Amino acid sequence: FNKGKLLRNQELPALAGQAAGADLASNPVRHADLTNAYTPSFGLMGHESLIMQQSDIGAIADSVKDCLRCGKCKPVCATHVPRANLLYSPRNKILATSLLVEAFLYEEQTRRGVSIKHWQEFEDVADHCTVCHKCESPCPVKIDFGDVTMNMRNLLRKMGKKSFRPGNALAMTMLNATNPDTIKFMRSAMVDVGFKAQRMAVDLLRKVGRKQTAKPPATVGTAPVKEQVVHFINKKLPGGLPKKTARALLDIENKDYVPIIRNPATTTAETEAVFYFPGCGSERLFSQVGLATQAMLWHAGVQTVLPPGYLCCGYPQRGSGQFDKAEKMITDNRVLFHRVANTLNYLDIKTVVVSCGTCYDQLQGYEFGKIFPGSRIIDIHEYLLEKGITLQGKGAYLYHEPCHNPMKLGDSMKTVKALVGEQVLKSERCCGESGTLGVTRPDVSTQVRFRKEEEIRKGEAKLREVMKATGAGPGAVAAQDNVKILTSCPSCLQGLNRYQDDLQNGLLEADYIVVEMAREILGDNWMPEYVQRANGGGIERVLV
Repeated sequence: FNKGKLLRNQELPALAGQAAGADLASNPVRHADLTNAYTPSFGLMGHESLIMQQSDIGAIADSVKDCLRCGKCKPVCATHVPRANLLYSPRNKILATSLLVEAFLYEEQTRRGVSIKHWQEFEDVADHCTVCHKCESPCPVKIDFGDVTMNMRNLLRKMGKKSFRPGNALAMTMLNATNPDTIKFMRSAMVDVGFKAQRMAVDLLRKVGRKQTAKPPATVGTAPVKEQVVHFINKKLPGGLPKKTARALLDIENKDYVPIIRNPATTTAETEAVFYFPGCGSERLFSQVGLATQAMLWHAGVQTVLPPGYLCCGYPQRGSGQFDKAEKMITDNRVLFHRVANTLNYLDIKTVVVSCGTCYDQLQGYEFGKIFPGSRIIDIHEYLLEKGITLQGKGAYLYHEPCHNPMKLGDSMKTVKALVGEQVLKSERCCGESGTLGVTRPDVSTQVRFRKEEEIRKGEAKLREVMKATGAGPGAVAAQDNVKILTSCPSCLQGLNRYQDDLQNGLLEADYIVVEMAREILGDNWMPEYVQRANGGGIERVLV
């Protein structure tokens, strides 16, 4: 299969006609060089097929051809939940992809035309992925099935074989929109009508939903429409969201102006300035996150520069396979940021702040070092820790680390504990929202949530046990109290809100770390007070 894969160290030089060294002879650890790992069936296809060499399918096949079928990716994969669905680990998806590629080649070479059924199977494999990229780390040959999935979705779009899904189309329309009136209408339609209707449906069909979440049905292919509807309403979407976007509250929606937010009483023109990229989730939907970030930067005594108008980083478009739209969006953003940098060069911006891990991952490709020379990208929570702004360990929390973790400077649990106190327990596994997965394939989300629900209940029991053992202090979690879970991703915030009624006792309250910090440091009325102060002479608008 792969020559030398399981040979001992001392046998490898012998194969090359060399004498085994004493150090190798004394170290019988199994080791092999995987740089030339080779899977014969795929290798031969790559060499022999002109069709594959001249099409996107060849790039997809080439990206997975080195798979050793070892299965090390299975434990970390969000969609591999054996008690809910056994079939969709990265290894199994690679096997399925290889079989489908062979089927495509056979059908092309025999002039039969590619079967519609094969395209449906191809799309099903691509749908079963949260694009978390966690499978790359344990993989011996470093296959990232998240990247493979995005390429598969892009191929489906280019070939016109991608299924139309209303939920996904609505979400992407919201993310792609830049006109304030369009965003206002879309947000009202989603939050004031869609979210409320979904929450009412959950209450009406609670028994049906509970039955489904207790034992999620395994899927092979897309579930029937009736079943998909039940999957969509088996857990509540978040309620109580702010009525407007962050920009609408601050009256900075005009894309011709760059807003500079600062406290005129404590800052000057020479005060440190940061560029804050809020992203879609923190600005359009969960506007309290974007406002909390701005409020804490105001509290830290720095000037905050925001991009002109509503922008999206481009990652959701790439994730759904819209590579052409993503590239245009990324290019437009980079050109705009260069204009902003030239206009505001007197501020000497050295820090780009984000409040979303997905935005962080995408912005790393923007080459901000060329836009703001000598600058760095940092998560708001790590920035606040640098400034020494922390809570005094008042409460006990669960912490959900996002798949796209924005805290890159060190271990995220150490950062979280330094910010909010030592009484924090990590809650493992994916929340199941994964951007638009929750509305695109709610049946897959139900399977992912099944595993997360178990972890949340384990965390609840452990948190109550720890607090009981250490003695109840300020902010302690008593036996019947609600449990608060913190995160640092807007999509995860939506996903975690769905577990509100799934604890053994009390309710689960999901919130952002920076929002919790704003509430504890600035008071319960931090949001209206910050908006009032900013609108009362704290915003400078610079024509760009």
